[in-house]
This record gives sequence, C-alpha cells and structure tokens, in this order.
Amino acid sequence: MPVKEGRGADIMSLCDANSGNQVLIKKLSGGKGFVEKLNSMGIYEGMKVRIIRHAPFKGPILIEGIESPIKVMIGRGMAQKIEVELIN
Repeated sequence: MPVKEGRGADIMSLCDANSGNQVLIKKLSGGKGFVEKLNSMGIYEGMKVRIIRHAPFKGPILIEGIESPIKVMIGRGMAQKIEVELIN
C-alpha cells in the first residue's frame, strides 16, 4: 500500500507498482550486503526503471532501466525492500 511522504509523493515497494509503470528508485532498504548486491546488478538509488512484468504466483519481477541498458529479474523478497515513486 503506498504511503504519503514528503511533498505528497506516493512511495511504495517495487512489488506494489504495476506492470508498465515507470518508477524512480528512492531507497534501497536493506543492509550493506543487500545494497551491494543490487548495485552489482546495476540497480542504484535515483535510477529510473520500467516494470515489464510480474511473474504469476508471486514470482520475480522483470524490470529494465529507462536511462541505462539493464534488464533484470528481481525476486519478491528483494523487491519488497526497494522503495519507489511513480513517474508516469
């Protein structure tokens, strides 16, 4: 469920955004090892990504970079720790 924060922005986890949405990654809410793993996959705070699809039965989420050439599948557990804001 999105929460209101700051200037009325809708902040939610990556899991809560719908397929086709473009989002801005606001915060990576895990520990140092978690953030390093995402960084090694090409995922950073401040990055804009498009959600291509949610796999059925709570499977992974496929995202692609809008301004960078990445395409990555992220498991639901990791996606829940990525806070995003809709930009479209």
